[in-house]
Amino acid sequence: MAGLLQPNQQLSLGDGNNEKSFFHYFNSLPEKPDTTIRIFDRNDYYTVHSDDAVFIAREVFRTMGVVKYWTSGDKKLAYVILSKMNFESVVKDLLLVRRFRVEVYCTKSKGTNDWTMMYKGSPGNLQQFEDILFTGNDVATATGVLAIRLANENGQRMVGVAYIDTMLRKMGVCQFVDNEQLSNVESLLVQLAPRECVLIHNDQHADAPKLRSVIGRSNMLITERKRGDFQAQDIVQDLNRLLDMGPDRNATMLPEIDQSHSMSSLAALIKYLELLSDVTNQSQYHMIQLDFTQYMRLDAAACRALHVDASPSELASQQGGGSTLVGLLNKCQTQQGRRLLAQWIRQPLLDKGKIEERLNLVEVFIKDDSLRQMLREELLKKLPDFYRIAKKFQRHKATLQDCVRVYQAILQLPNIVGCLRCYHGDHRQLLDELFVVPLQELVEDFSKFVEMVETTIDLDMVDQHEFMIKASFDDTLQELRDSMDGLETKITSQLPQAARDLNLEAHKTIKLESTSQLGYFFRVTRKFEKNLRGHAKYNVMETRNDGIKFTTSSLRALSEQHSSLRSQYNTSQEQLANEVLGISSGYNTPLYALNDIIAHMDTLLSFAHVSTHVTIPYTRPVITSKGANHYPLYSCLYSVVMPTGEGDIVLVGARHPCLEVQDDMTFIPNDVNLIRDKNMFQIITGPNMGGKSTYIRQIGTIVLMAQIGCFVPCNSATISIVDCILARVGASDSQMKGVSTFMAEMLETATILKTATSNSLVIIDELGRGTSTYDGFGLAWAISEHIATKTKAFCMFATHFHELTALADVVPTVTNLHVTAHTTDDTLTLLYKVKPGVCDRSFGIHVAEMAQFPSKVINFARSKATELEVSHSLSDEGDVTDEPSSKRKRCEIKEGEGMIREFLQTLKSLPLADMDEDRAMAEVKKLKDELSATNNSFILKILQQSTV
Repeated sequence: MAGLLQPNQQLSLGDGNNEKSFFHYFNSLPEKPDTTIRIFDRNDYYTVHSDDAVFIAREVFRTMGVVKYWTSGDKKLAYVILSKMNFESVVKDLLLVRRFRVEVYCTKSKGTNDWTMMYKGSPGNLQQFEDILFTGNDVATATGVLAIRLANENGQRMVGVAYIDTMLRKMGVCQFVDNEQLSNVESLLVQLAPRECVLIHNDQHADAPKLRSVIGRSNMLITERKRGDFQAQDIVQDLNRLLDMGPDRNATMLPEIDQSHSMSSLAALIKYLELLSDVTNQSQYHMIQLDFTQYMRLDAAACRALHVDASPSELASQQGGGSTLVGLLNKCQTQQGRRLLAQWIRQPLLDKGKIEERLNLVEVFIKDDSLRQMLREELLKKLPDFYRIAKKFQRHKATLQDCVRVYQAILQLPNIVGCLRCYHGDHRQLLDELFVVPLQELVEDFSKFVEMVETTIDLDMVDQHEFMIKASFDDTLQELRDSMDGLETKITSQLPQAARDLNLEAHKTIKLESTSQLGYFFRVTRKFEKNLRGHAKYNVMETRNDGIKFTTSSLRALSEQHSSLRSQYNTSQEQLANEVLGISSGYNTPLYALNDIIAHMDTLLSFAHVSTHVTIPYTRPVITSKGANHYPLYSCLYSVVMPTGEGDIVLVGARHPCLEVQDDMTFIPNDVNLIRDKNMFQIITGPNMGGKSTYIRQIGTIVLMAQIGCFVPCNSATISIVDCILARVGASDSQMKGVSTFMAEMLETATILKTATSNSLVIIDELGRGTSTYDGFGLAWAISEHIATKTKAFCMFATHFHELTALADVVPTVTNLHVTAHTTDDTLTLLYKVKPGVCDRSFGIHVAEMAQFPSKVINFARSKATELEVSHSLSDEGDVTDEPSSKRKRCEIKEGEGMIREFLQTLKSLPLADMDEDRAMAEVKKLKDELSATNNSFILKILQQSTV
């Protein structure tokens, strides 16, 4: 990108008054967040100034050489000049990748400093930049903005949410009670994937900081608006203007209108997006009640653990690759398919019937190779983004080219229907119901449109990339067309004469060409330049590497006449073209329906393509679910009944779908046996890099794939529907947010303990780091025991706390697994195979050797490890008891945990608030002495550590 700049170009604003005026205006602008970039349109180019210029140079162009400085008196102002091409690239990078805001300032007349902000955009509000952002095959992801308002109602934490997608013309609202972790808010953010979230500025609600933290984990831009914007007194009037409800309906009839908090959030969004200022929005939006009880719950931690999403830069370039689930499964041929696939992955289904329906259709496309290939390679790839075209019709920005694109797509529909009808295998009725019959109906709906296009648009000129009204449609146009044809005949006759004069061969060594800028001209390659010498009537227009362009006085005169006639033709056809476009805009409803059908088909075809184009083909999972039970996870949102899981998660030869497709990768498959009420909680031990994390993550990924309706990377799979996947994997420091590694994993674990149910899948990796070994182990044991005995969820727990494996002796549903490794002569060979039982040793030093630690460090580590092992062994031998040491310790730990619980309950019941400090300390000391008098070794060790 930097190569497109002109680093030596200097900014000149004319006389000194202009310079001072711009300086004054720029310095008078209000302060802005660092995530807002101001760009100034100077007609032929653009500029950014001050800190924005430094940021663009350093972060976007990655060179400070493009920064120039402009001095006015004793003042200095940095600037970067952007060409029009640079401007488009920078706007895409800021809005789609970095998720910044952009403001563009313009002047009313060239050379003046009467600047005003003409248009602006943000990640969730791209309306004014759509023509720049969504050209060709650019970003396919849908955009949306969310507004959230927190309130207290009847002693409960109430959340009012509104969502608007300006691209799809969709509004959604919901209002619910949430827990202290705001778990439902986080799940909502994952499922909707908005790019931006609008909050009340300086909100004093007690949970406002927590809400910001939840939004921050989802990596979206926060926009603050004043509290007055969250007032819904005019919401009914606004909705009557925006919603497509029909002539006899009113917004007061909507059931959502009684949700006061969500309506206030919706009012803030309508004002922020300035929807009422655009007349093309009137009666174009539709409202839905956001109901997330039909989807599996995913939070930001689970998305990270399972590598669900591509990064913003990958999304912007449409190259997720195989490193993420989105990148792996996204083999769609249409933009609408890509959008739907990203949505499905974030919204795994809970309804067994709907899952089976998707699996049935994927099976159809897998079994019939010719059907799949014909649809993907020949038919769907020719279809445009119908949503984008429909929106252009609505905004009166469509052209005749858009009409032709829709026309050409409609002509493909009978071919798609015919292709689908050739299938005669299983699930034919389902194929007919979802695709064949609706497409046939749409062909009928568009029959008049096809007739109109064929009658009015000159389709013969489309191959020449010209889109105009057919001359025969209007007498005036026909007269102009006849005159143009006559001129074109005369112009064509000029070529043979020129070829004879220059001793060249017409259409080969000399050609007649035209452009909109130069009109008609002759062109020869540079090696025939000598043929032009001595011929005064041939005038060179342009000499370039691709040849010499030249003309004659007669050709120039004919070309000018043709250009004049063409201008008259375009003027005459403009009114007719507007009429055609006006009629075409009436087909938006069937366009949206067609878009949804094609997106649905394309996404299922993508699943089928991925399932077959891997080294080992995916298999269809067997989905188990029992009837309808109360669904506790969303009990605070709705009073509903939802299907819950039954049966087990049994995977034979399971593989990680993203890892197995990597180059030079030979993946070792493993079996998974999570049996309900038998071994639902599995503890996995073993060396670092031995495959523990991969093993537990692949289980979550496979379950997620199954519940979005995709085949899975296993030899066989039986999967019980889970209501949520909760993960605590690989927490890292978030120092900018003041959150340590330990605190991050505690927050994630708290969410698991609060929201997991007996129908959940929990994935925990290395819990308890960042604190003392004893504290870490104590937390890991307590959390594991709670999940295994109270929550009773499916759980995979990878750990280096080998002592935790003793939990299997206490809780019957806990089993131990380990990843295998082979050691010989101080070398370590990782086998990546998961087997029953406990890993009998640690391989930390071997892994350090593999990382090429210095030999002195390795040797010292070995001697120190041996010393500690001997010390630990002597300590065990010093205990004289009638029962084995390990068993005695486990009993004392369990007994001590009960005493600690009693101690904490007693302490909690004390009226400490009514005591002075001395009395309170005395009461606590008394309880502590009573605890110490029990002589429980586990208690004594804890008390000793607290004293130290």
